[in-house]
Amino acid sequence: MEQKSSPLLKSSLTYGIYAALISIFISVVIWAGGLMESMGIFGSAIIGVISLVISFVVMLVFTKNYRNKEFEGYISFSEAFKFALLVSVVSTIILVVYNFIFHSFIAPDYIENLYATLQQKTLEYMESRGVPDAAIEQTLERFEDVPTIAKTIRQTVLSGLIGGAIISLIVAAIAKKKVEDSY
Repeated sequence: MEQKSSPLLKSSLTYGIYAALISIFISVVIWAGGLMESMGIFGSAIIGVISLVISFVVMLVFTKNYRNKEFEGYISFSEAFKFALLVSVVSTIILVVYNFIFHSFIAPDYIENLYATLQQKTLEYMESRGVPDAAIEQTLERFEDVPTIAKTIRQTVLSGLIGGAIISLIVAAIAKKKVEDSY
């Protein structure tokens, strides 16, 4: 079966917008619900893992949908990878704009307040476990360097592009399907 040409750019733009909207929705729920503040440092790690899993599942569903819709169920690894990577790039660009708006206008003190809360929860946890004062001080020093908007945006770009590339490789390996694979 011959693969037809696909509207790669249009599809990746559309799915990239959807992926960004899903990420923004999750971020708003986390922020509005005060989940990071209430869960502490270990909870923020759990939220990070859950967000990563959601990103992976969303990208896999989008790539398989693209494969089935545009390629009649068959797609090469390279086509699947290009699509998923472009979706990641589009989503990252939108998330950079969102993060700039959020941290500049909506909640400019969010990160500072979050760091203060996480620092306090970490201190309470470490003291309750009898951790030596030197170790507590060393750990709490990490909270003193509150990220600026520029650092936050740089982190969004790096995690979006590097994480997106890694997820895209894995998703492409799973979603690829050759014509002979169906027999």
